[in-house]
Amino acid sequence: MAAETPVDSALDEVRRAVATAMQQFGPDYWREQDANKTFPTEFFDTIGEAGYFGTFIPEVYGGVDAGARVASVLVEEINRAGGDASSVNAQMAICRTLVLHGTEEQKQRYLPGVASGEIRFLTVAATEPDSGANMNELVSTARRDGDAWVLNASKVLISFAAHTRLMILLARAEEGTTLFLLDLEEAGDSVEMHPIDMVAHRMTSSLFIDELRVSDSARIGPVGEGLPCLMKGFVIRRVLAAAEAIGNARFLLDRSIDYAKTRKTFDELIGVNQGIQYPLVQAYMKVEAADLMRWDVLRLVDAGRDAVPRSAMAKVLASEAAWETTRAALTTFGGWGLASEYHVERKLREGTVYVFNNLLMNLIGDRALGLPKKG
Repeated sequence: MAAETPVDSALDEVRRAVATAMQQFGPDYWREQDANKTFPTEFFDTIGEAGYFGTFIPEVYGGVDAGARVASVLVEEINRAGGDASSVNAQMAICRTLVLHGTEEQKQRYLPGVASGEIRFLTVAATEPDSGANMNELVSTARRDGDAWVLNASKVLISFAAHTRLMILLARAEEGTTLFLLDLEEAGDSVEMHPIDMVAHRMTSSLFIDELRVSDSARIGPVGEGLPCLMKGFVIRRVLAAAEAIGNARFLLDRSIDYAKTRKTFDELIGVNQGIQYPLVQAYMKVEAADLMRWDVLRLVDAGRDAVPRSAMAKVLASEAAWETTRAALTTFGGWGLASEYHVERKLREGTVYVFNNLLMNLIGDRALGLPKKG
């Protein structure tokens, strides 16, 4: 047997720590948060106290700089325990744009608070009502006014907008797309939010910014380079989304397998039926294959190699594997799978967030297969 490497040992330590923490935040806690549409403040604060929000933040700014493998295992294990790691994912990963492209003043002011969880940094406001995910057709504007900027924006489907202090805004300046770091405690009435009731509990809002004046010190990265700066974080965001989906799938597999081994109908365990076995076997194989792709992406990230196409593949494969696992769980639980107390229907709704993969399929066709691009 191969000796355990320091990396393996560190990741096992993360798994054990998450398992211990999640004992007080079991599936019923998350069912309550979902039903009441509330932010999981107690859970979020617990993760912050453990230091995980500094996973991508250098030690000089109060972080631990533990890297993508730790972040990946963290969100997977939270979801595998029946939780929802989306807020943790956001707090860990979104700040990487500030780490990579922010000014020293911005980093010193905000990153220590982000690392501790004292400052929530949960949101990127990019998608718009008409352009959707096409960031090259933004209508939100950033207009120069002396040494400052005046921002006007209309954004939709913005997760956690009402629960964050810091937000990255993508707008179009005369020179091209540009990023701004907004401190919503300072923005006042110029920012208006309206909640959007979604099938999944992502605390999503539409967002309107009217003539918000900010200093140039709020800008992140060069003028006109906003989208390229933002895209540098996409590989990590995709692999963490894949890890979340894998965690959800394993939560459902664990519960479904246990149910199939204990539930009897017509004096037989339902697990003996091929109609139960085969969907679970197929889902299990797809989850394991997606997991291998996740670790392959992380290998490329650690080696400093291009991980863009394979990160897209990992996210697509993991989201589809989780979706198939949900269907297998519904087959296993039957009508009880639609009852909230079994948590299958909640994970079904959460899974819908991850299966919008058209743009990633386009990316894979372009970057991995070299197929011609439209336009």
